[in-house]
Amino acid sequence: MASFEIGSRSLFNFRNERFFLFVEDEVTVPDKGVEIESINIYEIDQQTFNFIRDEGDTPVIRPVITLPTVPPGFELERKCIFTVDNAYYVIYDLENGTDTNVLLRIGAALFNSMRNSGVRECIPQDFIN
Repeated sequence: MASFEIGSRSLFNFRNERFFLFVEDEVTVPDKGVEIESINIYEIDQQTFNFIRDEGDTPVIRPVITLPTVPPGFELERKCIFTVDNAYYVIYDLENGTDTNVLLRIGAALFNSMRNSGVRECIPQDFIN
């Protein structure tokens, strides 16, 4: 039997101008040996951002310029690349039983190289309108 779960989820406030919700979908079909994990990005308005943040169970992430040290037993998985207003990022999932998003800031050249080599690009879905 197939199962569907929400893995990591987080909020991202881009310069107090644009607001995003990152959600990892996890789909498993054990008898077919299929496991799909992908990040979806939703652009939301500030009111929705504040409401979700204030609920307290979805962390606000801040971009980093170096990846964190991965402790033994943890796994850091690259999920996709993401761009907003000429800022470029790689989204990772730190799997440690709770799933945590890591947002790595990168340059345009690396972003384009990754996109050209087939790394999945997450395109925000507009939930503002």
